[in-house]
Amino acid sequence: MFDILIKTLRTGRVTSKYPIRQDIAPEGFRGKPELLPDKCTFCGECARVCPPGVIWLTKEKGEEKLTLSFCGCIFCGMCEEVCPGGAIRLSQEYELASKTKDDLLTIIRRSV
Repeated sequence: MFDILIKTLRTGRVTSKYPIRQDIAPEGFRGKPELLPDKCTFCGECARVCPPGVIWLTKEKGEEKLTLSFCGCIFCGMCEEVCPGGAIRLSQEYELASKTKDDLLTIIRRSV
C-alpha cells in the first residue's frame, strides 16, 4: 500500500491547466463540423449519409436550407468525406457547451 502512495507522490501532477490554458486538440482530431456556405451546392449528400440524421436539407418557397444540429452529432466525419464541394470540414473546436438547443444549430440558406 505504501508503494502505491510513494509512486503517486513521485509522479506529481499530470493534469492540465484547462480552462486557464486552452488545450490543443491532437492532429487528426474530429471536432465541430463547419459549414462553408460559399462552397455548398445543396446536393444533400451530407444529409443522406449522416448516421444520426442531424443534417437536414429543406426546400421552401424559393429557398433551400441546410441545417446541421450539434445536439446529436457523433463527429464521424462522413459528411466531410462525401461532400463534393468541400463545404463541410471538421474543425479542431471541441467546446460546444450551450444553454439552449437553438445555439447548437448551424443553418445556411440559398435562394432558388
